[in-house]
Amino acid sequence: MEWSVWKPLYNEIVQDLGYDRSADQRAAERLSELTRDRIVPGFDIVVKIIGERASIAGPAPSLEADIDRVLDRGTLVAAGSATGRLMEIGVVPDVIVTDLDGDVGMELEAIGKGALAFIHAHGDNIERIEEVVPWIDLPFVPTVQCRPFRNVYNFGGFTDGDRAFFMVKHFGAKEVRFLGWDLDRPFPKQGRDPCLKERKLRWARRLLQPYI
Repeated sequence: MEWSVWKPLYNEIVQDLGYDRSADQRAAERLSELTRDRIVPGFDIVVKIIGERASIAGPAPSLEADIDRVLDRGTLVAAGSATGRLMEIGVVPDVIVTDLDGDVGMELEAIGKGALAFIHAHGDNIERIEEVVPWIDLPFVPTVQCRPFRNVYNFGGFTDGDRAFFMVKHFGAKEVRFLGWDLDRPFPKQGRDPCLKERKLRWARRLLQPYI
């Protein structure tokens, strides 16, 4: 999704959920600074990793059963907390999409075992970005939800899951499967407001509706 398409949707989301555009911008600038001297995988490399078929794993209770059921998953993309769940059952995703609000230890382990990470900055995770990114010594793709610039990218999407979808489509996936997805019941996280998560999932549903 190009910025010209994403911008009006982003503006609606910010207004609806009361987010601070300037905080998103500060987070983007900080992520850009922290990755200034790093190698970011090029377009052709990511296209090869994503391939034509991708399965996007979410953290719904059905995830483990869905993973066992599907034998030919193509490229396995873990969105958010799904990474930790997959690692716990011995499945290393090919790609992870995260804003670092899940089990970061598991995410770092997945990166160390070869998963390509798309690490996202927004106004609520600046401290997490500063804490975690310096420890990552392998190439990853830095993403933002405001206007992209220099070495940070925006492929569209808002939650980890729908960002993963727009990312794989951007890099050429023609067939996308969803495993462990439930847009009606958010996966509970300690200390997080479930009502806010439900509102976020409504946005995820709206963003994905034209495509699925």
